Amino acid sequence: MFYYLFGPSGPAAVVVLGRAWLAILLMAGWLLAPVASALVPAQTHQHSQSTVAPSFSLNEAEPIQYICPMHSHITSEEPGTCPICGMDLVPQRPQSHQQPQAQVSSAMQQSMGVRTAVASHTTLWRYLVTQGQVQWNDNARHHVHARASGWIERLHVRSEGQTVSQGQLLYEIYSRELVVAQQDYLQASSLLMQQLSQQSSQQVSQQSSPQSAQRLLNDSRLRLELLGFAPHLIEQLEQRQEILYRVPVFAPKAGVVTQLNSAQGMYVEPGLEIMTITGTDQLWLEADVPEQYSHWFSQGTPADITIAQLGLTDYETSVSYVYPELDVRSRSQRLRIELPAKPGLLVGMQAKVELFGGPKREVLAVPLASLIVTGDSHGSGSNRVLVQTDDNTFVQRPVEVGLIVGDQAEIIAGLTAGERVVVSGQFLLDSEATLQSMHNNANKQEAVDAHQHH
Repeated sequence: MFYYLFGPSGPAAVVVLGRAWLAILLMAGWLLAPVASALVPAQTHQHSQSTVAPSFSLNEAEPIQYICPMHSHITSEEPGTCPICGMDLVPQRPQSHQQPQAQVSSAMQQSMGVRTAVASHTTLWRYLVTQGQVQWNDNARHHVHARASGWIERLHVRSEGQTVSQGQLLYEIYSRELVVAQQDYLQASSLLMQQLSQQSSQQVSQQSSPQSAQRLLNDSRLRLELLGFAPHLIEQLEQRQEILYRVPVFAPKAGVVTQLNSAQGMYVEPGLEIMTITGTDQLWLEADVPEQYSHWFSQGTPADITIAQLGLTDYETSVSYVYPELDVRSRSQRLRIELPAKPGLLVGMQAKVELFGGPKREVLAVPLASLIVTGDSHGSGSNRVLVQTDDNTFVQRPVEVGLIVGDQAEIIAGLTAGERVVVSGQFLLDSEATLQSMHNNANKQEAVDAHQHH
């Protein structure tokens, strides 16, 4: 080998041999690395124990539960293995039930503008202010139909919105059926007169007796009435013995023409609605109530109506009807209030509606401003308040809210009478309590991890 190093080859051979030895040494170090690493861990572990000092240590008085990482329902008070999967149980501190809290000095409270109020028992009135709109009274609608097919020769009502009085002429119609019905009536009337005149002079048969003629006349009269022939027109027909080819039709009641579906010269049939007349003696006021308040009100609930443009203020009335359905778009329920006709009261007017649903007594209530509404992972809302437990301590407290009226909210669970809740500055205090809670939880988790590392 020495010959090879210092032989005739000279310096070039030395360089080549040096590179070969370097490669052999690197390969030996790689092969011996597992052996060396097996000897080091005990010293390294001891060093880590002596140098790492967690900022938060476990309280030995608090119990530690051991839980299976794969089966959380498997718990034990002592270390062990899971009987299902065989994995080692992991130590875990039981969740603390202490609510997040914030420590704020009196000077800082004054700077933040913190104000509090006392939770106390009171009476909440189910009171709601909403808007209503004046509508036609559907119960006062009267539909005008032709009782016989024919042509409207003259139409005396030409537009919707026209006011008509009871008995006013609406239109005149020519109908072959009405002409035939008049002819039958005149024949029955003539037959009755003949039977009565013959009765005094000779015996008549049972089929042609005055009684049968009278029944025939009555049937003919009823037929005319059912075809829309006015009673006074029947009297006129009987007196004059003349057939009316243009039969007049009169308004059955007073009101406003709210719908007109015909025109002069139009051919009409019994199925066609010629017009609709709606009475104006009484109008409806329909108001919408949000879904969450719909159970407050029922038929007979007192209500006050204000229509500013009409000069009507605090008109006292009551709910006449509650519609048994919920509007799927607005999520509201309709209430109906009947209003008497007043000068200037028009359909479509807006009105202020005050509804009084009665009292709910002896409820624990706090100012509505004290509630902090949050959302959970499912998107649903929850509520909490900041409770002042002493001069400088404020604790987050989840609460269950019931009835909300005006600026007062009923508390079903979470508070007791006499506790003070923050009504101003609560959002800053809530943020501070949340940050302190997150910091404490982080320290506790580090301590649990250090204990697990043992």
